[in-house]
Amino acid sequence: MKCKKFTIGFSDSQKDEFLVEGFTQDELRKIISQFNNGNVMKIRNFYVNPKSINYFVVDDFEESEEDL
Repeated sequence: MKCKKFTIGFSDSQKDEFLVEGFTQDELRKIISQFNNGNVMKIRNFYVNPKSINYFVVDDFEESEEDL
């Protein structure tokens, strides 16, 4: 399974991590644009106000057979 791991750090020191399967470059460009413009960021079924975010990181994530 090929996934992207999202890590979002919020201004209240909370952190959220989740996986998104089949994430495309177009989707990444769209959320970066939403973040830069101050619009609500929509990452599949996850919505977040960019004004409450300190940072977000998108990494490759591949689950090994041992993790299953």
